[in-house]
Amino acid sequence: MELDRKDKELLNLLYLNSRESFIGLGKKLRLSNTAVERRLYRLRKDGIIPLLFADVNLAKLGLKCYRLYFKFDVMDKEAERAVLEFFESYPRTLWGVVCEGEYDVLWRIIAKDEVEVESAMYLMVEKFGTKIIEKTVVATTYQTYLAWNKALGTERQSGFPIEKITEPQQVDAKDMLLLSLLYADARETTVSLSKQVSLTPDAVQYRIKRLVREKYILGYTAWFDAKKLGFNYYKFLIGFRSITREKEKQFLNHCLANDSIIFINKTIGSWDIELDIIVRNNAELHDFTRELKTKFGNIIGKHTFVSAVEERMLNPLRGAALSETKQSKAREIK
Repeated sequence: MELDRKDKELLNLLYLNSRESFIGLGKKLRLSNTAVERRLYRLRKDGIIPLLFADVNLAKLGLKCYRLYFKFDVMDKEAERAVLEFFESYPRTLWGVVCEGEYDVLWRIIAKDEVEVESAMYLMVEKFGTKIIEKTVVATTYQTYLAWNKALGTERQSGFPIEKITEPQQVDAKDMLLLSLLYADARETTVSLSKQVSLTPDAVQYRIKRLVREKYILGYTAWFDAKKLGFNYYKFLIGFRSITREKEKQFLNHCLANDSIIFINKTIGSWDIELDIIVRNNAELHDFTRELKTKFGNIIGKHTFVSAVEERMLNPLRGAALSETKQSKAREIK
């Protein structure tokens, strides 16, 4: 889609802080508050911004990220539609993709432990078992979300704080609901949030500040639709060989500086690292692959990639909001 310079600058600012006020955004863009509001409304309406979300430190909540990959024998339109609906129906889905390449389906979920992952796997197999010919699971050890500067024509920004496995800490139901609501929409107003969590606006503001201070919220950011920005989205899967911590550090530093890469996932399982990249065409994909193998061919073993055909970026904490809604209705009945 055609975007002007101000649109792209706005998208970059939303990546850095999607909760920033219209006044703050307007000052940085040298536009009126209403002009910024109109632009944001259009970008969301056109699907360029599927999600403005709080970057919640899931590991601190005792939740781990897992990626489940499936290869289907037949992936027709009906199967694709059913898979996308399945993603939306499972409340722990964070990201679901219909792919082209090594796998046909990529399902990213959060779970407390491997038992919960196994249950999710059973649900997928029970739904599509006759079509699934291969499946694999990897667990995330840490991940970081990087800037879309290649698509937006802006400078490379530092990535969001790396989310690592950490000691889980408990939050109460109100905090969990706030985290869920802010993940669903980082621009929810304090007044709107206060009504949904049954607290005063001042109490909500205090809780949000505390959640940020204690690093339950690592920041506020945005997810974009690569295709609508004129790019193809690939996930590059790599298995290392002869790897050392120093070599891995060099590899990661290269990835942090490479503006084709927007997400880095360090994993345990069938793959050691996953790189989410955006490229304009196959030539750029080839250039990216060649550069990576030229610089790090001595540590890269098996590798492949999948191309995202259609994705669903969802709120994996939405179960907290659903639970609160059910409890509220129960209280009303009583």
